[in-house]
Order: sequence, then C-alpha cells, then structure tokens
Amino acid sequence: MSPVKYILFITLIAGISSLNPVAIDIFLPAMPSIAQSMAVDPGTLGITLGIFTVGTASGQIIFGPVSDRFGRKPIIIFGLTLYVIAAIFALYSTNIEELSFIRFVQGIGAASGRIIGVAIVRDLYAKERAARLLSNIWTVSTIVPILNPFIGSALVHYFHWSSVFLFMAIFAGTMVLLTIFFFKETSKHKDPNALNPQQLFQNFSQISINRTFIAYMLIGAVTMSSLYGFLATSSDLLITQLNQAPATFAWQFSIVGLASLTGSIISARLSIKLGINRVIKLGLFITGITSVSFFLLSINGIFTAMAIIAPFTIQRIGEAMITAQSMAGAITPFPKHAGAASSLLGFFRQLTGASVAILVGYYADGSTLPMAIAFLFGGLTPAVIYIYFSREIS
Repeated sequence: MSPVKYILFITLIAGISSLNPVAIDIFLPAMPSIAQSMAVDPGTLGITLGIFTVGTASGQIIFGPVSDRFGRKPIIIFGLTLYVIAAIFALYSTNIEELSFIRFVQGIGAASGRIIGVAIVRDLYAKERAARLLSNIWTVSTIVPILNPFIGSALVHYFHWSSVFLFMAIFAGTMVLLTIFFFKETSKHKDPNALNPQQLFQNFSQISINRTFIAYMLIGAVTMSSLYGFLATSSDLLITQLNQAPATFAWQFSIVGLASLTGSIISARLSIKLGINRVIKLGLFITGITSVSFFLLSINGIFTAMAIIAPFTIQRIGEAMITAQSMAGAITPFPKHAGAASSLLGFFRQLTGASVAILVGYYADGSTLPMAIAFLFGGLTPAVIYIYFSREIS
C-alpha cells in the first residue's frame, strides 16, 4: 500500500469509526437545551446516552458476523444509511421517549463503523502491525472529538438544538459516498456459514472462552467505561451546575480530546518498539493514578471545572494507549473470524459503557461523586484483571 493510499485508507476508516463520537460529542452541548425543551431532568438525558450505547452494542453483535458472510463494504453502507435515517427522524422528536428510541436505532447504525473498521484492520494485519494501524486510525479519529463540541456549541448557539442531528446526517451521508466510491473490499475469507445459527453459536463460543480474548476484552471494556461516566454527566456539571457557557464546555472538552490524540500517538509510536503488553501496563499506571486522584478530590468536596477536566485529561492519555493495544490483542487469535471476534469485543465494550452511563445518569445528583466512582472503577479494575490474566496475555 503506497503512502498516499495508506493515508486515504486511515482517513476513511477513521471517518466511519467516528460515527459514535459524532453522535455523542456534538449532542453534549445541546443536552441542557434538549432537557429544558422536553421538560426533563438533565440526568435523564444522560441515560439516553446509555440507550444509544445499548443500540451500538446490539448492532456490533450483529454486524461483525454479517460482514464475515457478505463482506465489509455492503454492511458499512447499510449501517451508515440507517444512521442517517435515524438522525433525520431525531430532528422531529418532541419527547424523551421518542428521542430515546430513535437514538437506540441510531446506535445500531453507528455500530457498523467502528466494529467493521476493526475487522478491516484484522483482514490486513495481525498483532503489533494491527495495533500500530489501529493506533494511527484512532489518532486521526480523535481529531473529530476535539472539533465536535465546538460544532455542537455553535449549532446550539445559532440554531435550534435539532440542528445537531442534521449535522450527524450530513456527516454520515458523506461517509456513505466515500465508502461507495473509494473503499475496496478487504475480506478475503467470506464465510458462507457465518450466519448459520449452529456455526454462529460455535464461533461466538470459541471466541468467548478464549482466555486471551477475555483478558484483553475486559481490560479495554472496563477502562473505556470511565469515558461513559464522564459523558453522562459532564455537560450537566460543567454547563448547568457550574453555570458555564456551552462554548466554554467545548474548549474544556477539546482539551480532553487532545489528550486522547496524544495517547493514540504515543500508542502508535510504542506498539512495535515495546509490544502490546508494555504499552498497556503504562496506560494502566496512568489511568489508575488519575482515577484515585479524582476520587479524592470529589469526596473532599472540591468541585471546580479544573478538578474535573485535569484528572480526566490525563486519564484519557492512558485510556487511549490501552484501547488500540487491547483491541489488537483480543482479535489477533481469530484471523478467519475477525468480524465475529470484533463484534463480540465491541458488544462487551459498549455494553459495559452503556451500563456505566445509565447508572451514572440515574444516580446523578449534581455532584461529581457518581462520575468519580465510575472513574475509580475504570481506573483500578483493569489493573486487577491484567494481573489475574498475566499468564494468558504473556
């Protein structure tokens, strides 16, 4: 693959992998306005993020095996189209029940991007080379979350909150066109039995009992759950409780995005030199220290924007370092069933994140404690998992 084609490939896969952050990050600055318009508590809007993520989890368990059967390209196009349709319907939602259902459907469509993007990488590379490519893709895709809050805050400032969904539809529609005209199928082992119930059960069973898969999957899923704890309540805490403007929130969120970009760059640079496990251990050290720090700030009643953003910014560096490495480690044992493996991986990651988002949204009380507990869970538990499975992943 020539350098130009490599860059175009990374850009396209990063774009389709950004469906989730586009659907979430642009939505965040609009949450207080939507809550006011629909006469609901801001914490309830946080629960809708969890519902969206449940949809993403549901889609990921489906799209991977389907792409193993029919190829990556047609399934990406289908998922992107579903995403566009849901975003258009969201424009006209008038109550929280309608919005929740539409976001669930949109989450299903969003699943096609990231999950099949991982399978595409596994079609081409394995282990450290896959981890490096994934890190490069995440490096590009993390630029999107940096820009999204600014886009969302500008849309809310100048237009109605429904404009955020129009932007989502336009973004995904552009990705549909790019996929149709510039993406070439990468699956060389289409499995005619991939959707056979018996074969499907067998594939998922073999993957789910593989202890290497379990180890990397749990490390990545639990680490990422802290992000959903942040997403569920950050706009309420920083905009509503601390009385900040959406534009200020956008700047703060962009700092978090820059940290994620930094972690992805570090991950890509170190993956070949140090190997997957050493990069993960470094990431675990960072996330562990920062999660404890934020928890101590919270229980001591220190409630400022800096006390929220600073720990989470550093935490995101460690999380980004872990993400690509754990995904590559989890899917490497399954070259012929990369779609099914990435589906199962994505399902558990999104289900864990959805559970944390729903719990944090449900227990949101205007303080930082629910978020801090989510951070602590996401920061310390993966280190315990790593130690427990140290033999399998070595």
